[in-house]
Amino acid sequence: EPLFRSGLRGTVRDMSFHLLKLYADRLHRLERTLSPATHTSHLLDYGISWFVHLMLRAVYYVHLPAYSYVALQNDFAAQLESLGLWKWAVFVLLHLVDSADRQRAVQQVLVRQCSLNENEDDEAFLIEKLHVPAKWIYEAKALIAQYDRIPEKEAEFCLKAGLWNAAHEVIMKKLAAAYIISGRRRFLVLLSGFRRFLGNEDTLLNMLTPLADDDRNCDIFDWSEGGEILFHYLSIKKEMMALDEGDQELVERLREQLKLLCTRVKDLSCDSLEDRLCQSEISKKCASYLKSLLFLEERPDEDVILDDGSLPSLSLTPYIAGLPMPEDYALSELRALTRSYIRGLVT
Repeated sequence: EPLFRSGLRGTVRDMSFHLLKLYADRLHRLERTLSPATHTSHLLDYGISWFVHLMLRAVYYVHLPAYSYVALQNDFAAQLESLGLWKWAVFVLLHLVDSADRQRAVQQVLVRQCSLNENEDDEAFLIEKLHVPAKWIYEAKALIAQYDRIPEKEAEFCLKAGLWNAAHEVIMKKLAAAYIISGRRRFLVLLSGFRRFLGNEDTLLNMLTPLADDDRNCDIFDWSEGGEILFHYLSIKKEMMALDEGDQELVERLREQLKLLCTRVKDLSCDSLEDRLCQSEISKKCASYLKSLLFLEERPDEDVILDDGSLPSLSLTPYIAGLPMPEDYALSELRALTRSYIRGLVT
């Protein structure tokens, strides 16, 4: 290579000349030394420039301007990514000094290159070798899932990334109503017109369980009007499915929990017709469970008079009447309670 070349913009000297000049004058401009034009005809090849700069920094040649330093890292990372070496592009970007710039640049590469399918080798290299925070990877995957309109995956990766508010919002706005309404069916035609595979309500409960921690839900917006109500409803429903009639202590505890839940269902946030339908479905289940517990209390071998002198059916009437149900269903429930109340008077 010649020590200099003539070009339209003047003389371009070889990198060797610039290194000698730098040895003689420590303040010689590093951006001239590191220009790709000093060592290759491929002006977008920043490989040698990056490695030479890395060695110069090791011997305290650190006067490269900040904007040139950032540009060098970004240019070499873009070159590596275009060659399919995106994991090494992340390695290069980790040399950025500013933490905010470093996180933003790395996450942009992850969003472009990561897939929703777990790749253990790639993730292990990023986390164990490059010490990339796992949270950055999960945040990138959550964004990919959002773009691909896969709310189940979006919620999953938001939870893994510790994005509690984002996870709660996805669950409440995109998943909860469909899961509750679908019941035991595996498919549901959503109001949007798309046919989507859905898990059962246990999946929804598993999503809400990490958010129910007191140290987390205190910072979640509208938790008390959304996820908390659904979490209590699904927890009660799970216990009702495994209820043993002989466990009177559990029966009493569930009855009190259901009473409290009945007073809160009306506070459930509803932004769409699907949400209203979900609220009605929860109300119907609550009424049904209360009647089931009432039946257990009204067995012939048990005293049907409560401690305050009233009948069980009469004590439950205000709770069922306050549930946000369709008018015809509410009337049907109240008629059933009335019949139960009359039977109690007769006996």
